[in-house]
This record gives sequence, structure tokens and C-alpha cells, in this order.
Amino acid sequence: MAMMFSPLAARGFRRYFWGQTASAFGDSLTPLAMAFAVLHLTGSPIDLGIVVLSTRLPIIALTLLGGAIGDRFSRRTVMLLADTARFVAHGVTAALLLTGTAQVWMLVLLQLAAGAGSAFFNPAAVGLIASLAGQERLQAANSLISISRSTASMLALGAAGALVALVGPGWAVLIDALTFLVSAAFLYRLPRAVAEERPQSHGGLLASIGGGLAEVRRRPWLWIWISHVALVNLLVISPMLILGPYVADQHLGGAPAWSAIGISYAVGGLAGGFVSARWRPSRPMAAAVAFALLTVPLPALLALPADVWQLMLAGIGAGLQLVVYNVLQTTAIQRNVPESFVARATSVTSLGALVAAPLGMGLAGPAATAFGTGSVLAATAVVAVLVSAVTLALPPVWRIRDARPAGGTAKRDVDSANV
Repeated sequence: MAMMFSPLAARGFRRYFWGQTASAFGDSLTPLAMAFAVLHLTGSPIDLGIVVLSTRLPIIALTLLGGAIGDRFSRRTVMLLADTARFVAHGVTAALLLTGTAQVWMLVLLQLAAGAGSAFFNPAAVGLIASLAGQERLQAANSLISISRSTASMLALGAAGALVALVGPGWAVLIDALTFLVSAAFLYRLPRAVAEERPQSHGGLLASIGGGLAEVRRRPWLWIWISHVALVNLLVISPMLILGPYVADQHLGGAPAWSAIGISYAVGGLAGGFVSARWRPSRPMAAAVAFALLTVPLPALLALPADVWQLMLAGIGAGLQLVVYNVLQTTAIQRNVPESFVARATSVTSLGALVAAPLGMGLAGPAATAFGTGSVLAATAVVAVLVSAVTLALPPVWRIRDARPAGGTAKRDVDSANV
């Protein structure tokens, strides 16, 4: 247990941790608030898909650039600017919702701006964590951040459901905007040595992007992992993000039901944080892909739809697998990719994870209209099983091993030349 919390002994990581905990609280308010804001404006799952899609598109378009910048300039400075941009975008969104002047096209433009901030923030953050926590405490640091996000999400989702039901979604979005200022304040107070640190990166931005792509390309285990995430996002997660709120609104009582499912998802994520902090599988990629099967019950039960309490149990399993999966993947990148390429490798991973999501979101509404919401959700559950089973059959999945045996020193690119 002491090892699990050891990263908090580092002042820089501790400040980053509290800032991101506050930001995670706000981040968990907005998706539910935006979903029901759009549904209350138009009642259309297609419009909901367009708004959710507008958050992802700039990440897809800019994440490689964000990774190159995160490996070239001060990561803290990049993240400060990104937090400022997201504060402005969500602040204006909140004002529009609170004044009753919001229209779907306005929400789309503002979500594009917020997504652009995330495209620059996220790759730099993965690299910064390695500097703040140190190689010996990386997995514990990643797990602690996941635990804080899950805890914040549990609190926020309960608050979001109440806010949407009682006073409207605008207040939830406003709180999210303010948490970006809190995050920026903690980032500003990082130790000077970290604040001024710049990764070693040579050449122009295009050359930097190419170098990041090359680093991923020479590691089959990593691009197979990216492909697995992309397929799951396209065929499972994206339809569920669009159709889940629609099912809740039509059959389960609206925002409180979807909030309860979200809280259970966060509970599972909290459990996943504790699991990933203490569990060190010898073959982390195989373990992560196997855990992905815990996603299956949630879309299957939404297809019925089942009772809320059954969906909450399924949400716990889905949240558990997500955190374990993400911690194992992030730690593998931080340990097996050279430090000067971590932000770029992360950006490529994020791009692969997100590039198929817009297609999945865009098709979810029309598919539900053509075949029925239940049929589409049932199909996603079947596909989730097939994609993970095929991935587990690939040899590179089993060849990548834990890069740091307990008590040993770091080894980079285990088996990378042989897969």
C-alpha cells in the first residue's frame, strides 16, 4: 500500500495530481450535461452524435501536432495554454446554455475548440508524469491518477444528474470550466526544474511527427494494441456513447438513470485503479486485451433494456476494464519508448484510438433508426467479443512482457526486435 501512494511524496507530482483531480471532476460533469442539453434542444440522437463528434474531431486532426509540440517545448507551458483554451470554450458554452440562447451549431463550434485543447494537453501530460514521478513509480503514478479520476467521476456524475434535473445543464458545464483554472493554477506551481524542462527533440515539426510515427511502426505490439482500441471504439464504445443516453431518456427515466450508470462505471474505474496499482502481469498486453471483455455486458443489457441496477453492475465491470487497460498501455509506452518520443508515441496511440470514433458516432444514430436501437447495441456486444478474441490470437500480444521485473532495472523495447 505504501508503494501505491509513494508518487505523492514527490512535490511536483502531488501538485499535478490535485490539479488533475479537480479537472477530472469537471470533465465528468460535461458529457452527461451536454448529452441532455442537446436532447432537450432537439430530441435527436443524430444531433447528439454530431455534438459528441465535434469534441473528438480536433483531437484526431491535431493530436500528432500536439505530440510533436509536447516533445519539443516545455510540457507544462503547453498544458497551461491548453487549459486556458478549454476554460474559455466551456465558459462560453455554459453562458449560452444558462441564457437559453444555445443552438446546436454553437455547441459544435465550442466543442471543437475544447477538443483542440485536449489534443495538445493529453500527449504532453503523459510525458510530464514520467518526469514528475520517476521510472520506478510510473505504474503507481498512473494508477493514482486513474483512482483520482474515478473518485472525482463518482462525485461529479451524481452532481451532474442532480444539476441537469433541477437547474439545467448549463451550471454543470460552468463548473467544468472553472476546474480548468484550478488545473492551470497547480500546473503553474510545479517546481521550476520541471517547469523549464524541455525534452530533447531535433528537426522541424513535420520531422518530429514522422519520428513519432516511425517509433510506433517499429513496435508491432504497439500498433496492434492501437488497432484493437480503434476497433473497439468504432464498433462498441462510440455506439454506446450515443445510444446509451437515448435509451436512458426513452426507457429508464432520463438523466438520473444515465447518471447512476455513469457512477457505477466510475466505481469500477476506482476498483481498476487499485487493481492496476498492485497487479503487475508478466504479459501486460495480453492481460489488458482480456480485460476488455468486461465491456461486453453493458451494451448487451442496454439492448434489452435491462433494469437500472443490472446496468449499474455491468457498468462496474466496464469501468474496471477501462482503467486497467489504460494504465497497462500508458505504462508500457512510458517504459518501452524513449523519453524524448513519449508524447509523440502517445499522440499516435490517441489518434489510433480516436480516428474511428467519429465514424462510429456518426453511424450510430442512422443505424439505430434503420435497425432499432436494441439491435445495434446487441451487435456491438457480439463484436466486442470477436475483436478481443482475434487480437489475443496474435503472437506479438503475448511476446510483450513487463519491462521492469520487480526489484530490477528498466528494460526498454522487450521483444520489440523479435515481433
